[in-house]
Amino acid sequence: MTTVNEIKNPSKQIASKQTVSKQTIFLVIVGLSALSISLIYQPLPENFPQPWKYRFLSFWAHLFSKIGYLGEQVNLFDRIHVLRFLYYIAVGCFQVRDPEHHLKVYDRKILNISVRIYEPEEFAHEDKMPTIIHFHGGGWLLGCRETYDQVTYALANLTRALVISVEYRRVPEHYFPAALDDCTSITYELFRNAANYRIDVNRITLAGDSAGGNLALVITQSLLRDGFSPRAACLIYPALQFFDFTLPSYRLYLPRNILGVINEQNFLEVMSELTQSKIKVTRDVLFNNHTSAKDKKRLRPYVDAQKYLPISLPFDSDEEGDEDLIQNLSFLISPKMSPLLVSDEELSKLPPIILFTTEYDILRDEGFIFAERLKSLNKTLYHHHFPTTFHGAHLLIHGPISFNIAYEMIEHIARKIQENL
Repeated sequence: MTTVNEIKNPSKQIASKQTVSKQTIFLVIVGLSALSISLIYQPLPENFPQPWKYRFLSFWAHLFSKIGYLGEQVNLFDRIHVLRFLYYIAVGCFQVRDPEHHLKVYDRKILNISVRIYEPEEFAHEDKMPTIIHFHGGGWLLGCRETYDQVTYALANLTRALVISVEYRRVPEHYFPAALDDCTSITYELFRNAANYRIDVNRITLAGDSAGGNLALVITQSLLRDGFSPRAACLIYPALQFFDFTLPSYRLYLPRNILGVINEQNFLEVMSELTQSKIKVTRDVLFNNHTSAKDKKRLRPYVDAQKYLPISLPFDSDEEGDEDLIQNLSFLISPKMSPLLVSDEELSKLPPIILFTTEYDILRDEGFIFAERLKSLNKTLYHHHFPTTFHGAHLLIHGPISFNIAYEMIEHIARKIQENL
């Protein structure tokens, strides 16, 4: 029942309703904020650089990845192109061309394969230039010369070396070994005909990160077998083996959706797309069911976590794998895909290795195993571990999602390459 006072004071009644309305809005905002934080939040290592920027980036990338999968299920769009577009707008569209860097940047084709070349202007009249052949990462799926332009441009500027960025064929359009074939063809052409490209054949370093690091090491091993002598190999959190997916770093970090796209679903999808048969790779592979008991015993010494890591998980070398996976994924444990799965004798022939690893990375442990094996052989090795950052961090140099650690990493990488070039 409306009281006499309320009839006499309608403004009091309006004010009361406005107060309730403001309280409701405030509670809704607080609730939505709490929900957003709970969705975005993920535990990170201590002293992790710019943690909330990373959390927001990872959340939105993971969300777009899920949208891509859903859209593909109902035939709305291709998931791969969604991920590639996301990758491009995150890093590829923030290219820097500073005239004070005095770099000539141009695209051309070598053996009908596209490359982007970064040439310091002071080499305009030089016949022999120190050279970095760069292979981009992105899981053989996402990366390209555009998304890596920030990195290759910075490497050329900081090292003052000729940088050749190779645009190799990617999955799912092309299965294994298309990427390796392209990168091998380019590299052999540059070594065999160095004078035609004004390259000093005695000062060529191969470099790459993740999948690109894999390509750099595989091709380095191939060059050595064929009598060529690369100056060094710079490997930035490289993928070195597809034999043991029970390593602690896989178990620890694969469920954490690093950068929102390095997750179990995408990891299995890439392996499916790499195969000519396009077999559907299931979670069985994460328990090493893609290898036979015979191969487990043969290859275990090359990736012996118990021997080379401070922490290891049980490994059953007598367990037989799945017949279909063994047959269709045999290429994964070939040295052409897993360059760590070679003898000490072959590793002992490697040129100086510059190796970078990060803590927040599924590939961390194979990097450490590689380093320990090289140390045991007294090989020339520079290994630096970034303990508080993540796989792919060195890409995020410019733009709104840049990280301070990215340029520190690039400077460090460039300095070590220059010292060995």
